[in-house]
Amino acid sequence: MTVAYKILEADISHNRFDDEIIAVNLATGSYFSLHNTAAELWSLLERGPATADSLSAAFADVPASASEEIGMFLTRLQDEGLLTTSTEDPVRLTSARAYATPVVEEFDELRELLLADIVHDTDEAGWPHLITT
Repeated sequence: MTVAYKILEADISHNRFDDEIIAVNLATGSYFSLHNTAAELWSLLERGPATADSLSAAFADVPASASEEIGMFLTRLQDEGLLTTSTEDPVRLTSARAYATPVVEEFDELRELLLADIVHDTDEAGWPHLITT
């Protein structure tokens, strides 16, 4: 059975900045940078549920390995809490971009800041002074 994925809207925030998508997992404090094909795949996922095969078929000229590469990309994003599986049928997608292996960059240097409860986790000096334990 082919697994369809969709963006897990409840637990993340995501925005496009030029040719880059920044997706933040609000539960873990990690954020992810998606460029080129990875950003295009994310944009396609914004249109509705998709499988590795349906995403691969969205590109005009792809190598035989594209569906497997996209499958690994989708699994990684699910493991990172950015995607969830869907029982809905995949939507029909098309892309005018050229395909390249999707790459995900993960950053966690802002984890403490992103996970901070600034109302309750600050010391007597207030924000931005977090209580340290």
